[in-house]
Amino acid sequence: MFSIHLASISPGSIARSSDVFNNFKQFLSIDLTQNNVSVVNHLCKLRRILNFINKPIELITKDDIRRFLDYVNKNYSVQTYNSFIKTIRRFFRDYLSKPELASFKFKSIPFTPKINSLTKTDLLKFYEAIEHPVVKMMFHMYAVTGLRRNDVLFLIKNELFKDQRMIIKHNNTRTKHRWVTFYNEELAKQLHSYLDSRTDNNPRVFPVDKYKTFQKYWRLAQIKTGLKITPKDLRDWFINEMLRLGVPESYIDALVGHVPRSILSKHYIYYDPIRLKEVYDKSGISLFS
Repeated sequence: MFSIHLASISPGSIARSSDVFNNFKQFLSIDLTQNNVSVVNHLCKLRRILNFINKPIELITKDDIRRFLDYVNKNYSVQTYNSFIKTIRRFFRDYLSKPELASFKFKSIPFTPKINSLTKTDLLKFYEAIEHPVVKMMFHMYAVTGLRRNDVLFLIKNELFKDQRMIIKHNNTRTKHRWVTFYNEELAKQLHSYLDSRTDNNPRVFPVDKYKTFQKYWRLAQIKTGLKITPKDLRDWFINEMLRLGVPESYIDALVGHVPRSILSKHYIYYDPIRLKEVYDKSGISLFS
């Protein structure tokens, strides 16, 4: 455990205390081997928690945390509430070794069947409304690969194999598994031309700023079309479309990263990339036809 001098942190300076945040960041990334996205999310939430309570960390009580959670409960969704519980557990229970401050339970999320009513017409309408060519290409990739939002946003060139139209993500985590997925000929023509025309040394396939470019132009398309489509919706559409096209569930699970590595290893021949590419290509999944 890292040694930190909590008593030296005064109210109001908590969010600016580099020692606490830097050491907690190291704890998350090294001790818990969490990926960068998870680390950043925990740090942002911790900053909000400490700023709300506004006390020296060593004086924080369970009542202080309860007061914060009551505020979150009244103003935010169940999912947001549970995400703060995760950060409270990571910081107070795991990092500071104060489990008595982190015994709050997760709220249950009632199951409601999701009806994916998105049509291909909706997707094309949204696609045409995106005014940035790179963000438009990213939309296309989400739709025909089933990749998660950050998997496309932070896709790097050495994870993409143009000859096979194959993507192999390297950053598996304990909760998010990735194997291989593919993209179709429609996207390949556009994507490969774009990559060949670039002269920069940026390793990312889509070197756009997450907030100033990606979210900005995506949000503008939502406003223009009235469609609240998200990358998660496109992942769901991909799964449903592959099912409609007759692809067995087991192969779809492998393409979208729902198969644990232990199963992939045990049944490698069944999930061999060559076999998966045959299945993907045979499906004929397309955004335009």
